[in-house]
Amino acid sequence: MSLENSNTIVNLKQKLAEAEKKARLKDLKHKSYSSEEVSEIQKSLLDLMQEITGEKHFIAREKDVFAGEPFNQVMHRNLDLLVRIDYLTQAEESFLFRIQPYLEFKSNVIICREDKFKKKKKSIENEFVLGKSATVSDIAEMIGKSRRQTSEIMNSLKKKEILLNPEGAGKISENGRSVTPRTWIVNPYIMICAPRKNEVKLDQLTMRLFQHSLKNLKDQNGKKVNLPTRFF
Repeated sequence: MSLENSNTIVNLKQKLAEAEKKARLKDLKHKSYSSEEVSEIQKSLLDLMQEITGEKHFIAREKDVFAGEPFNQVMHRNLDLLVRIDYLTQAEESFLFRIQPYLEFKSNVIICREDKFKKKKKSIENEFVLGKSATVSDIAEMIGKSRRQTSEIMNSLKKKEILLNPEGAGKISENGRSVTPRTWIVNPYIMICAPRKNEVKLDQLTMRLFQHSLKNLKDQNGKKVNLPTRFF
């Protein structure tokens, strides 16, 4: 047999082997596997890798780019209603947009920037660190407005039942004076900082505080309108 024919046969065998390999991979790709079959395939691959390299390996999924990234969910139909009845001023809309990054997970409390984004240390048994509720002065600095502007907008939103600021117990020092602590909370019927898979995992106290809110809305003609979405 000539060298040319021998090379042709070798090349043909390689192409057939590659074609067979691609066909097997195609079959594997389109076949449905049970969890037991997947586990068995993974174990076989890991055993093979250990046999080849002499080292133990493990299979891991690629990290979800959104894993651990905080975000809020806006109640679209409720917000659409408020837009249609011209319920919010531009200043109030701007405030709500800017305050979103500072909502506490599961409570909708506005907390200070440094507590929202600080890296969490390994938890120590029986230790619980409560994020600092943002004062009007804190919030003004966070959204880049004067304290007077911020106070006016927040009080207006409070009257409109978009914000609440329940009074806490005890006394704290603020700007050199002793005051009663207050916590500002955003109405979760408008936007919510909490998981919503199958059920709303929102703090029960927050739900109680806003349970009966926004039930007296009226359009520009004075006609009563209802929020399209109420989930507690």
